[in-house]
Amino acid sequence: MSEMDTSKPVVFTGQAATGEIRRWYSYLQERYHHDGGNGRAWRAELRRCAQPYGALTTESFQVLMQSLRNHVNFQPSDTLALAIFASVVAHARKDNPQECFARQLGKEHKSTPYLSRLRFDRLLAIRTPTELCSQLTRAVKLRGDEGVNVVSLADGIFQWMREWHAREQCLPAQSDPFKRISVRWASEYLQAKEKVSVKH
Repeated sequence: MSEMDTSKPVVFTGQAATGEIRRWYSYLQERYHHDGGNGRAWRAELRRCAQPYGALTTESFQVLMQSLRNHVNFQPSDTLALAIFASVVAHARKDNPQECFARQLGKEHKSTPYLSRLRFDRLLAIRTPTELCSQLTRAVKLRGDEGVNVVSLADGIFQWMREWHAREQCLPAQSDPFKRISVRWASEYLQAKEKVSVKH
């Protein structure tokens, strides 16, 4: 069995790509940018548009896409994955890079995980990109002021969409379970709970 670290990014492994994601997200928080732009207007537009396809026609999405093209080898499902990410991360209050996204969902807040086990199981059972976008938006909102790891979130969405595309094309599933996003997310979510239990 693989000994793979399930917290490490799979798609966004280079500093250039992760830097572009974080710079773009940071721009969304700024009302008055030095280049004369308004990042909060971009963020508001992403929050208003129909998820996830509406993001494809926004200026903010196009800017993010262009900034990543030189650093990521885009696959057929990645354009929609990026649109889902843009739609979801617009609801995040801050970038919190301390832990991976799934572990952040499993961390306890007022004696219960940010995302309950029932809702987490529903997240793992999702079968369509639209459902993924909706459920992840709820999860991000539940994190509130604690924010989320935006790079880890993007990485998970890209992995999920690549697996979904493979299923749609009737391609064989990933043989190594630790490379499947459901296993990776579940492992990190449960590890957050285990750490709390040991602490207590």
